[in-house]
Amino acid sequence: MFDPDIAPSGTLLGLLQRGRGDGTLHALAAPRAEALAALHHCVLRDPRRDWQVENRSLYYARLCLDLDAELDEIEQHLFHPDDLVNDDEARTGLALSVLGHLAAYGRADALRLLRRYTAAGSNWQWALDELALRDDDPGLRGLAPAVLARFPETSEGDAELAAVVRGAYEPRPWRLWAGDPHHGPRVRAAAEQGAFDRWQRQMRPSGPRPGWSVHDILLWAQREHDLKPDARRPDAAARCLAAVAGPEDRPELLAAAASAPDAARAAALRHLAEIGDPEVLDLIEAAVTEPDASELVSQAALSAFERMRSISALDRARVWAHRPDALGDAAAAMLSCRGGQYDT
Repeated sequence: MFDPDIAPSGTLLGLLQRGRGDGTLHALAAPRAEALAALHHCVLRDPRRDWQVENRSLYYARLCLDLDAELDEIEQHLFHPDDLVNDDEARTGLALSVLGHLAAYGRADALRLLRRYTAAGSNWQWALDELALRDDDPGLRGLAPAVLARFPETSEGDAELAAVVRGAYEPRPWRLWAGDPHHGPRVRAAAEQGAFDRWQRQMRPSGPRPGWSVHDILLWAQREHDLKPDARRPDAAARCLAAVAGPEDRPELLAAAASAPDAARAAALRHLAEIGDPEVLDLIEAAVTEPDASELVSQAALSAFERMRSISALDRARVWAHRPDALGDAAAAMLSCRGGQYDT
């Protein structure tokens, strides 16, 4: 079986979609028109499941060079009317990255196409980043009017410009434009505003302050988890607890580790494990084995146990190592890493 968007692995298109090394050999051996059709299909319809973790642009760029491919199809794709309504980076990102590599190899037509798209395309920031690595100073300076024209000279436009300058992946073009006699004042003001925004965020962080109590930190961890379930607030809360909690807070932490809402419970378990509380191993076992325990709590308990370095944790690992569950796996891994034995 194969993904319906991916051709069978025995075909030329399937080999190129998978990034196989022998795909290049098959492409060079195939009729040039067939090889170019398969190559363009890949570049214009990104076959990767996750473009953020799999690099494929250099592979396709080198094949473009080997096949002496023209850029007409890429140009049509970039400037298709869809670009006016679909600003998803996944639609054009691979094509722009391929152009960037081709420009690095000396393809002047790729460089010109990147400049045109930076001036008029929706994914212009990606194209500008590619140019920042490959274009010369005069070429980048010539793009300043088109890029800055995207931001109207209003309070909203200036705020958008400041956000873009602050978040720029490659700062080189903005630094060049900051020194331009005509555009420099506006770019410098945007950069200063971005720096001020960062300073404000640092002065007003959203997390717990040192003056907060254990109760406040646990409430914050749970509230943030409820708002953003994917955020790792239990870990951050545990670090805050290390700075705030004292001996007098132990009863509250033990109670939270036993029955608090998920994020607060996870943070308390993590903190108690880090300080080596004598009751934490029983609390960890309960968190992992309770039938109604959430995945957040059970995973936090396992992670807390795996981080422990005490003799008591090693002794408990010898007891748990024979269990046919996740706790047994974690205990066996701990003993294996430390050269321990299952039996005392």
